[in-house]
Amino acid sequence: MRRLSVKRSEAGILLLTLLWFGVLWGAVEALFGGLLHHLLPPRYPGKVMIALAVGLMAYAVRRTGKPWIPLGMALIAAPLKLFSAVVFALPVSAPVVMNPAFAILAQGAAFALVAGVLQRRPVAVPLRFGLIGAGAGALQSLLFVGLVRGPGLWIYPPLTVLQELGTKFPSWALSASGIASFLSVSVPYSALAGGVGALAVGSAPLRARAYRPAFLLAGTALCLVIFFLASWFI
Repeated sequence: MRRLSVKRSEAGILLLTLLWFGVLWGAVEALFGGLLHHLLPPRYPGKVMIALAVGLMAYAVRRTGKPWIPLGMALIAAPLKLFSAVVFALPVSAPVVMNPAFAILAQGAAFALVAGVLQRRPVAVPLRFGLIGAGAGALQSLLFVGLVRGPGLWIYPPLTVLQELGTKFPSWALSASGIASFLSVSVPYSALAGGVGALAVGSAPLRARAYRPAFLLAGTALCLVIFFLASWFI
């Protein structure tokens, strides 16, 4: 009975940890993503945000020892990203709303898959995480294309509606040449940014350790406040 109680307590803390990391990811996307779009030229914020997202996932894996946790984080952070539909007064299905959520899902799934393969390899921790980050960055580009070509093209509003709303459509997804052109740019910089972000975390003096429930609850609440304030005002 005592062992069962301990397992339930550990499971509860793990779920709270997952919730906190997922909401933290959403807050980072809203706060830093918004700031970088004001501070940097249009092409650069995405590269920096990939490094931040991969670094955050690497940190979560190192603290919990669970290679699957980035996927759980993405399943929490991606729906939060859909709140931008309210901010921009657009349909939730608009590409400008859906595609950032697709990107988060692709990043979380890619990191979890690559980490699951490489996490136990007998390689130095910094190098291992650098390889995981680079591999996840490259793979997330492919998964993102799959999400846009699959559910994306199925749920986006008609092009005429998007033109009336004044929002963009990912026209690159309509042809093989467009996809190839997108991947030729996305894969290298995503792999580089992901590798740098994960390598930085892998080099830090961290260890697997559980958080206290009070910290997780307070941190989740604070991150939610930051997320909504940043989404509205930045």
